[in-house]
Amino acid sequence: MITAEIKLPEKDAEMILKVISKLGGKVKLIEPGTQKLSPVAKKMKKDLQDAFKEIKLHQQGKIRLKTARELLDEL
Repeated sequence: MITAEIKLPEKDAEMILKVISKLGGKVKLIEPGTQKLSPVAKKMKKDLQDAFKEIKLHQQGKIRLKTARELLDEL
């Protein structure tokens, strides 16, 4: 048996899901935003959120970010 993830426009989804069911396929609906993230994906999401928060604070003048030269000098 093949497992596939299919993203459908809502207007077409009901009809297509009925066809799949009639053909003997199993249908499991996954609502957008309810997918569980792996631990690696959770860390990446948190890191990105932190980075965007730092960018926003920098744009507001509340913090100073390192320049590319400063980052390279640390290496």
